[in-house]
Amino acid sequence: MSFNYNLFNSFKKNKKLQLLFFLIVGLYFFICSLEGIKGGFKYIFINWSNDILGLVEAESAPLTGLAVGMLSTAIVQSSSAVIATTMVSMAGMVAGGLPLDSAIIFGVPLILGANIGTTITNSIVALGVRKGMTAEEFIETIPGVLVSDVYEALTVTLFFLIELFTGALSKSVIFIGNYLIGLLSLEDVFASFNNSLIDIIAADPFVKPVNRIIVSYLGLNFGGLFVFVLWFLILIASLGFMEKGLEKLIQSDWKDKVVAAFNKPIHGFATGFGITWLVGSSSVGASLVIPFLATRMVNLKKAYPYLVGCNLATTMDLGQIYGYLAGGVVGVMLGATHVLLNILAVILWFVSPLRFFPVMLAEKISYLMAKSKNAALSLIIFTLLLFIVLPILVIYIL
Repeated sequence: MSFNYNLFNSFKKNKKLQLLFFLIVGLYFFICSLEGIKGGFKYIFINWSNDILGLVEAESAPLTGLAVGMLSTAIVQSSSAVIATTMVSMAGMVAGGLPLDSAIIFGVPLILGANIGTTITNSIVALGVRKGMTAEEFIETIPGVLVSDVYEALTVTLFFLIELFTGALSKSVIFIGNYLIGLLSLEDVFASFNNSLIDIIAADPFVKPVNRIIVSYLGLNFGGLFVFVLWFLILIASLGFMEKGLEKLIQSDWKDKVVAAFNKPIHGFATGFGITWLVGSSSVGASLVIPFLATRMVNLKKAYPYLVGCNLATTMDLGQIYGYLAGGVVGVMLGATHVLLNILAVILWFVSPLRFFPVMLAEKISYLMAKSKNAALSLIIFTLLLFIVLPILVIYIL
């Protein structure tokens, strides 16, 4: 008994051991959740294949996909979860008979929408700490909150229109995906996901039995949907579990290092990229800068390179890379969309002469909000209209 007590005390005091524990547990359930989502979607697809294929192959599929991506990411506040789910779901549909081109045409706009939806976290964080701020401090944070929204909205609007009228993104990622699969011999990697260590430690002993029990009690229709939702929630929780552990590690010596990093744009970009890559969440990485904006330790122009780095890093953290590979051919192609979109955004809004436009537009919108009697209410209305009302209207009208 005393041995167990001493071991527990050692665990409580050892921060690195706690971090390792959080990462291992979070990673295990992340892998389980992807396997579970695959299984759940197979059950759903068996019964609702005609309806799902009709939605994905409809003329309005690109716009519907964009709205679904925005709304789902805004609700769960995790683009990583939505994108990972998209990878394995689209892969399952292709395996069930959906043409690859149709899956990509629907999946690309969905990923574009997820890129916008994830920025809602900044608004929620700012509103959450509003009580601890003066009115002036809160107004100072609004441009920093909105610049990510503006950055992603400009990027997604431009490339969605290009995709809608030319199909350029879909064609590009199909080409890139096929090239990478051939160059890196990824067929063997994909095959390893069908019979690998993942099956031994996660799918066979845990995921598949849970799915079978649920479906046996609830039936194929409702059971399949329940399995899908259950593992999707576990996916979100597992990502949060890993994020929280890394976030606490970074925050311990956050202040001095980050303030120093803002002195040069390239340092700010690298800091945002590095922190977000470690944490695995652009939402967490970007929201950490809000207190610095509120207290005027940094201004928006200095924080902007950091936020750009956060947006790019979330496309290539280890969890995302695993999700791309777990989705097979479709996963690699849609993953290429996620990476390509954000690289083009960096070139357009950070490297080119247009780099000042997102900051300028965010400051203009913030100025209008600051002029209102209640800046917090203005931010709430803006957030609800952009992330909730607009995508719901698109989904139901179409």
